[in-house]
Amino acid sequence: MKKFADQAVPVAKPGEKHQAEARHFQGIPGIAVTRGGRIFALCYGGGDGEGADNYVVMWHSDDSGSTWNRPVAVVDPPEADVRAFDATPWIAPDGKLWLFWAQGRSERLWQIFDGYAGVWCAVLENPDDAPEKFRWSEPRRIADGVMMNKPVVLSDGTWALPVSVWNLHDERQKPADSENIGTKMIVSGDGGRTFHERGRFIMPDDIAIYDEHSFVELSDGRIRCVVRTKRGNYDAWSEDGGRTWPERRESDIAGPCSRLFISRLRSGRILLVNNLVREGEGFGHVREKMTAWLSDDDGASWYGGLRLDDRENVSYPDGQQADDGSIWTVHDWNRMNGCEIVVSHFTEEDVAAGKLVTPSSKLGIVSCKASGAVK
Repeated sequence: MKKFADQAVPVAKPGEKHQAEARHFQGIPGIAVTRGGRIFALCYGGGDGEGADNYVVMWHSDDSGSTWNRPVAVVDPPEADVRAFDATPWIAPDGKLWLFWAQGRSERLWQIFDGYAGVWCAVLENPDDAPEKFRWSEPRRIADGVMMNKPVVLSDGTWALPVSVWNLHDERQKPADSENIGTKMIVSGDGGRTFHERGRFIMPDDIAIYDEHSFVELSDGRIRCVVRTKRGNYDAWSEDGGRTWPERRESDIAGPCSRLFISRLRSGRILLVNNLVREGEGFGHVREKMTAWLSDDDGASWYGGLRLDDRENVSYPDGQQADDGSIWTVHDWNRMNGCEIVVSHFTEEDVAAGKLVTPSSKLGIVSCKASGAVK
């Protein structure tokens, strides 16, 4: 049974079934900006929701998001009960584009975890060339689990990947091997040639869900890990590079049970993009009001508050700071009825002001809309 989900699926050219007009479900997006300024966005879609028909699809813009090309890459497992999902694009220090995604078995709609899944990767050697000249590496499986957020390059050059084998207790999902579960740090010390587990911790059973964790290295050398839980966010800290995580508690970053984006900027500030929680709620039930914040003190406090999208049903932000210092983010809206992948372009000054003050900044760029969902 396991061997089918473990079959390598090369990155391929999309067909008609992978076009926006054929999709009526899509979401969980990612974004990456190359050194040449090309913007890649991706999501997964296919089928009637999260299930066996899911594939990962990627498209791009060469004019700062004014127009978006049709899909240029897809990962679509050929087996009827295997899906590709939870993908993230990442520009490595050498400028190459890494595409990470998960593969797992799904026997029915909304069965999204088979107990182990698997993180796969492929590398695009020439992301600024014409799509017909793209050179993708062969895919390889680097770990059990799922990776929902981008790797972080630590101060010593180590790549730290936020991979998790979920500690789920849901009859729709298959439980993982108790020896394998955990919120993990998978690392590479040789530029992605090899990967191994450095450390992990296990989320408490009563709040554990899809971890979707992120790492931030703090100015004192500690690493902060922010984890999604059933009751908002959870924090863990490591003082030994991610090997052990003795300090863990409920996070002071408010948010619903959903993914957030957090990243160290070149200025030293930390950027947070998250759903705004309604006043008086420690965590929210509604995914609404996607908002960007800044911190000058390693996340002890936040200021600014640039509203990226004021609607409900907005979720799963991802982002990257481009070489020119500007920030690109992406999130989804209404995954099964509207199906927009929304891009925003702004600066630290915009976030600090809580409004756009940079002429080139723009919010609400619809990079892809799955028209198959429109009634």
